[in-house]
Amino acid sequence: MDGWTDPRAAMGTLPQYPHAHQDELVSAAGRGMAPVAAAVLGDGLVSVDADRTDGRQFFVLTDSRGGTATVWVDAVPLVRGTLADTATNTTSQHYVIRVSDRLPTRMLHRVLARELGELMAVRERAAEGLAPVREDSLREGTELPSEQALSVADRGRVGELNWLAARSSAPDVSPEQQAQARAEFSALLDPYGMRPTAAMSDEEAFRAQERAARARYRVAFGSLSTEAVGLLDTLAHPIEALPPADATALRAARDAAVRAERQVEAFIGRREITMPMPGYDQNGLPLPRDQLEPAAERWAQYREQVSERTVGALEGQLAAGQFPLRKVVIGGGASLTGRDPEALLVDAAGRWHLDPGNGIVQSADQDRDLAQWMGVDPYAAVEDPRHRVSIHAVRVWEDQLATQGDVVNGRARLRLGLGGELLAEIRPSGPDGQESDTPLWVACDGTPSIATGLTPDAVPGMPRGATGVESRSEAVRLIGDRLRELEGQAVPGARELRAWLTLAERGGADARTVLGALESSALKDALMDGLDEETGARMDNCFTALDSTGKWETAREAAPGRALLGDEVAENRFDPRAAQHWIIAGSGGTGVANAEIILRENPDAYVTIIGNAPPDALRHQVQYPEMLERYTTGENPRLTIGRTEVGAVETYQHENGETWFQADYVIEATGERRTARAAGYVCSLGRTNPLPPALQVLADEVRDRGGEISGDLQFDRDDQYIGYGLTFAVDGREHRVDVDGAASWQLPREIFAPKTGVQAALNEMGQRGLPSETGNAAPGFSPIARQSALRARAVAEAAAGDPDAVRRLPTVPERWQRPDLTRPSTVTSTAPAPAPAPVAMAAAAPTAVTPAVETETETETAAAPGTQADTPAEPTAQPTAQPTSEPTAQPAPEASAQHAPEASAGRGAPAAPAPGISGSHLWQMGVHRGGAGRPNAPDRQEQQPPPPGHEPPEPGVGLDD
Repeated sequence: MDGWTDPRAAMGTLPQYPHAHQDELVSAAGRGMAPVAAAVLGDGLVSVDADRTDGRQFFVLTDSRGGTATVWVDAVPLVRGTLADTATNTTSQHYVIRVSDRLPTRMLHRVLARELGELMAVRERAAEGLAPVREDSLREGTELPSEQALSVADRGRVGELNWLAARSSAPDVSPEQQAQARAEFSALLDPYGMRPTAAMSDEEAFRAQERAARARYRVAFGSLSTEAVGLLDTLAHPIEALPPADATALRAARDAAVRAERQVEAFIGRREITMPMPGYDQNGLPLPRDQLEPAAERWAQYREQVSERTVGALEGQLAAGQFPLRKVVIGGGASLTGRDPEALLVDAAGRWHLDPGNGIVQSADQDRDLAQWMGVDPYAAVEDPRHRVSIHAVRVWEDQLATQGDVVNGRARLRLGLGGELLAEIRPSGPDGQESDTPLWVACDGTPSIATGLTPDAVPGMPRGATGVESRSEAVRLIGDRLRELEGQAVPGARELRAWLTLAERGGADARTVLGALESSALKDALMDGLDEETGARMDNCFTALDSTGKWETAREAAPGRALLGDEVAENRFDPRAAQHWIIAGSGGTGVANAEIILRENPDAYVTIIGNAPPDALRHQVQYPEMLERYTTGENPRLTIGRTEVGAVETYQHENGETWFQADYVIEATGERRTARAAGYVCSLGRTNPLPPALQVLADEVRDRGGEISGDLQFDRDDQYIGYGLTFAVDGREHRVDVDGAASWQLPREIFAPKTGVQAALNEMGQRGLPSETGNAAPGFSPIARQSALRARAVAEAAAGDPDAVRRLPTVPERWQRPDLTRPSTVTSTAPAPAPAPVAMAAAAPTAVTPAVETETETETAAAPGTQADTPAEPTAQPTAQPTSEPTAQPAPEASAQHAPEASAGRGAPAAPAPGISGSHLWQMGVHRGGAGRPNAPDRQEQQPPPPGHEPPEPGVGLDD
């Protein structure tokens, strides 16, 4: 997902196309992918087969070695300034290119050329088990990286050059379009460092740039097409030596680029704000893999020291009669990417700190965008880019981010104060995990943020479907709402039963007690009377939900430690040897992860996973295929996967006197019916949608005082989802709370009712933004890191006075609705004939697949942006026809992350191109892009001592530091 940017997009001035433009872009991709692929991949490409499924466009590219790669293309809302990004899945060879739905159609094929170049670079290096080259070669300047190889971004740049070279002489485009492609090609040689820009009269500077240009040419030569090499021979000269027409076009492009860069600097002329770089040592280098585990231990100790220091400071203030007033963040995980160091973080260090598994289920290739959003290097944490990211690396990253400010290891919940103020009740936990009996109290300054991770597991037997009830708490709430209606109708006993039900739920009464009271009540029939069919079915399902919960509670009592929820396994709160055979109810990602943990932790265990067909996303991840190969084959397979509709838990009395579990299922491949019998049972059937635990008491207090709770979805100005917000209105006051992280993708049903369709729309948006082919999902580690970084930027901009930085909407923006792609695709299969050079490859494409007619509106032509926003580069010297063995320049200094300020949107207009001058529309080229393009975060202050080295340092942070 290594997005790349265009300065006009960064300034928010790309055209605001209607939603139908997404269809236009996808259709244009269908028409043009074949010639683009032929130009970029040359004789490495054998065929391109295109099709659509479920309203999505995809292409199957076959290479000369017989390998295939499936490339999906969609046009979606992207972060400001980003023209396109690509998710690379080298596990299942599926790649998802997402182009901005604000992209002018005329720019599409050039953008696709660059993305294809990048994804093929990732694919080729992963096939060799090699991590990507860290430093770019095709950049301006005289210094060259120590590794003489093209980076992923470089390969994208070469792909762009190859496409423009093909367009500059394509017989099926007009002479004007050929000239435009030639001018764009020439303009790129400056930022790519392939032409000297110093005056020839400045001999010393010119010669240094010329040597660097020749070195870059040698590095890129093997990836350049014959046409690109030919254009380089003609155009990679000092401007003084170019043909007059080319010199005029280049001069216009350079002049316009200088004007544009000055204007961009005016747009973004604010202080740069950086984010911490977790996972690096004191020298700015990624921690070696063999040091990750001890580093994780040191950082955990350091975090405990910071927590103790923070707790002591809070206790001191309270003891002195000072009530602390703090920004409050509850929860951590990947959402720590947006960590505000001025906020008090309360986090129990859960999930990834407790998970006994091998690591997150995606590979370094699949999570390569962590470098952009979290500032970490996932490749440094793996031996092979196709391997899963180490759990120790994740712990190091999170603890480094957590200790950027005050942190309390523990849990918190929000409460109402006596005067209606919003308070945080904090219960710290010690190294043994035990929570303090005495809470700390902090008054909330501003809007608290909740990021407590995935919502609770559902228990077996919950009714599904349109009238489904997902949990005991929802059942009690719906029955209570019905009793309130009966109370309003003056039905005797309704008020008393509702009051008892409320107290029983808050007091933790078991479901059997609650169900027994309702079943024996004289009001049971009244609960159903007068309801329409749908409402009546849902009320009946409330009783089913209570009954299923009661059976689950009984099973847990009868088989302590052997009837578990999935989170208990994921957080290592169980004994894997408590049973030798386990049934796992649920065949989704959580169930598979739980099975892996049990099989790894207990080498004698057998596991049977039952449920519906595993979701398609699993086969695109690293974990599931590896599990199938390791545990379902051989002489003694330890894993069985069966199909069934999972109902309430079933138990029986085993001959040894213990309560055991059983479940019927079918082996899908053979149709064989079996019954699993096991001493252990793990429920991993999906998530419920309640309020986060940190907010449940607050909600009760607000409702008890007659207040109301409402919610909205939050998006930034680029229509990127950054969580949901809740408003607690009580006693004439309103308290806002924001929910971020994985929890934000499970909207509480008591606020966002299922009938509104908001949750369904959010799910569809998440699936479109991260299709299953990426091997990722919206609540996953890397996507949440991205979401929280974007949220941090939006919140900071809102605090700075931008009223549109955080947009509160009732539902998902229309731009995220999938366009109608039901029209027949005009794409046919292509099989470019093998040729000695890429130019012949492109020419071999059949005439049925011609490049899309790249039309543009009059306004687009006036401001047609170039697609490269990299740092302006020094032009290169004239390259030789073949690479030479001339040694490279001095190695570049150690790589360090660079962060460029993000452009402010909509505060002016870009400099206009010079009318009548060929190539003057290329002013966008060479505007500084900066490092990884990471968004700005809130102001950061140095609050903690340097990170732990071999000896853990003493924490040096106090509450008021």
